[in-house]
Amino acid sequence: MKAFKSDLDERRRATGYVLLAMRTIDDMASRKNEANLVYDMLTRAIIEQALAPETKLPEEAISKQLNVSRHAVRLALQMLATDELVEIRQNKGATVAKPGIEQGRDILRMRMELEDVVVRTLAGKLTALQVEELRKSVELEHAYVEKDPASYKGQTCSFHRTLARMTNSKLLSKYLDPLLTQSSLVFYIYGRPHWTKCNSDEHAEIIDALEIGDIERAQSIMRMHLEAIYERAFSDDKISDVNSLHDALNRYIGSGVRPKADAGV
Repeated sequence: MKAFKSDLDERRRATGYVLLAMRTIDDMASRKNEANLVYDMLTRAIIEQALAPETKLPEEAISKQLNVSRHAVRLALQMLATDELVEIRQNKGATVAKPGIEQGRDILRMRMELEDVVVRTLAGKLTALQVEELRKSVELEHAYVEKDPASYKGQTCSFHRTLARMTNSKLLSKYLDPLLTQSSLVFYIYGRPHWTKCNSDEHAEIIDALEIGDIERAQSIMRMHLEAIYERAFSDDKISDVNSLHDALNRYIGSGVRPKADAGV
């Protein structure tokens, strides 16, 4: 009888350990999902230039406004720091990053080189469905350009990120994705691009060249497109309207921010 009771107690303890482990796994998954949500929201706010460089990002304030745990916010900020979108300093907390002018130039130059690889890889290899997806992306750019400039910035960069994804090169996307988002910080600091339909028209021309497999034309248009962006980044008037953290995040609460935000133009 004692042996039976001992065996039963052992099984109960084992069951308890399993249930505890399952709860722990569920808690970790929940925190990761929350962290990803915060990461996506802050990234999009940076991409759409709702947050200025050097904006303070206090964990407690973000946690309360978004109704998530401080741990999730901390994880998200660490992820953003890895992407060099946020700077975390001991005893000073986190702030939106502020690239120096030489770093800004390097970011845009490296974009040019990597996006050249993208168009070389895709020329003549796009499927009909991929071409359709890209053309719909450009249609959204045209729809947003005047009525919603912030969404337009996000959509134009979505085009570039989609191209990178279509190469099926995880390594290429790994290095290009952060540069796309960092480009928005460069534009914010050193000049405001003229968000006009010419950007969308250039995107349409890139699709045309890729669809027929004209590598040289695709490379030429992409290079011209990015060089124009480079020139605007370092010559236009600076952005004067600055949002508070609270106002910037309010734009995205309840907006279903799930896609990994896209950046740049």
